[in-house]
Amino acid sequence: MTTATPSKMNAIWADIKTYRNAYILTFITSFGGMLFGWDTGLIGGVLTMEPFQKSFDLKTTTAAEKKAFSNLSGNIVSVLQAGCFFGAMSSFYVSDTFGRRTALMFGAIVFLVGSTMQTCSGLRSTSLTLLYCGRVVGGFGVGLISAVVPSYIGENANKEIRGRCIGTMQLFNVTGIMLSFFINYGIITSSVSGTSLQWRVPFALQMIPGVFLLAGLATQLESPRWLVEKGKIDAARIALTRVRRKPENDPSISRELEEIIVDFEGHENLSLLSQLKASCANRKIFYQVSMGVILMIAQQWTGTNSINYYAPQIFESIGIQGQKSGLFATGIYGVVKVFITSLGLMLATEQIGRKYSLMIGSAGQAFAMFYIGIQGAVSPTIPGHSLTGSGTFAIICVYLFVVFYSISWGPIPFVLAAECSPNHVRSLSMALSLMTQWLFNFVIARTVPIMLSNITYGTFLLFGGCSTCCFLYAMICVPETAKVPLESIHKLFDQNIIRGAFMDNFPRHRRAKKLQETLLDDSGCGTLV
Repeated sequence: MTTATPSKMNAIWADIKTYRNAYILTFITSFGGMLFGWDTGLIGGVLTMEPFQKSFDLKTTTAAEKKAFSNLSGNIVSVLQAGCFFGAMSSFYVSDTFGRRTALMFGAIVFLVGSTMQTCSGLRSTSLTLLYCGRVVGGFGVGLISAVVPSYIGENANKEIRGRCIGTMQLFNVTGIMLSFFINYGIITSSVSGTSLQWRVPFALQMIPGVFLLAGLATQLESPRWLVEKGKIDAARIALTRVRRKPENDPSISRELEEIIVDFEGHENLSLLSQLKASCANRKIFYQVSMGVILMIAQQWTGTNSINYYAPQIFESIGIQGQKSGLFATGIYGVVKVFITSLGLMLATEQIGRKYSLMIGSAGQAFAMFYIGIQGAVSPTIPGHSLTGSGTFAIICVYLFVVFYSISWGPIPFVLAAECSPNHVRSLSMALSLMTQWLFNFVIARTVPIMLSNITYGTFLLFGGCSTCCFLYAMICVPETAKVPLESIHKLFDQNIIRGAFMDNFPRHRRAKKLQETLLDDSGCGTLV
């Protein structure tokens, strides 16, 4: 036991040292994930702040006013997702025409403009117009960034760490959520409590990761695969050399570059219409593209963003009383999410694979949501009464849900969507996947307050049922892609796709391992090609 820990630490340090340029690029780019995480976490707390309600003359005294405010809350939260949808839609043109790196820098600038508008809203009037406009503009930037980050990281990262690197965007996302939770909690006990600064400061602070993203990208190069697609082979070799930390004449660089060139042969500079036709050209490519879309729909219907956006209200509904208590419980929820996401990326994404991660996560999520729903039906919380044992466990189940979500349906859909998209239609495929993600994010944000108000515990039973469906989809339809080179992943979709994906449930029949062994034999060297 005494030698195991140093050995593991040495292995981790060697991994970081070997792939440090890829990790640096990942670290910088993942600030894009923090942008939408920060807003996701801050908006639920801001809406409950009395100074915010006072700034816009929002009243919540009578039952009718509370119902109107609940509807308005849904509008304020979900209008950002509307902007994100159109930002993701535009990502195809922007990233395909100008490059992944340029698209990310443009998205960061748009986000900063939108955040400034939100911070300055309500200064001279009680109108919500500037707030709405700022959230749409900021959302456009967030949506654009969210669609490009997985592509940019996936097209740069080494195959050995690709899943971990793409998933880091989700780690930064939940870190943003956690930070905004605690900022909301800290601000209500600070000297600005009771003034409009109580809600303006959280909006202003969300610009920090946007500035880091913009500044960091200035030190990075363009995606080598995008450069090959545009016929810039020399620039692609330089970009690949930088991120792999190898000389330009290294045989592995030449081999990887040649594989990328061959994969793109005949598919260079495809227009939107051409990419649409290519996406439907055959059953295999259509399955690859549509799988990313389905995974994003499933991710949203696990119910995660119902907790992210409305955590204080949900904790109140299952027994935690008081604004400070609700915000503190929400903050701890964020800490758990960051910690478990980190562990999942280090110990699960590459080690046990994408498929098992999704299946294990789905089962845990379903249990947690079903328990919360059943407890609400059988023994609902009575305001003013102390928590019962079953009520306490319902609160624990909120944290249990996030444990399973953080190792599975949080990061893995982004990983699989980026990995399984064919190189020549990746811009379109990721745009479609993230448009879908933001569309259903919008639906969840808009409907959860109504669901919590009208069907109460039924909300959690619905999400539990959806998590059960997620388990079945992951078991039957999702292939294992861990450590397979991007240019070889298409082989997992050959012949009978469903049968192959189902057989990946059994380690000795797992095709990714067999494909790695085949590629190892073909390369004639000690590392995968």
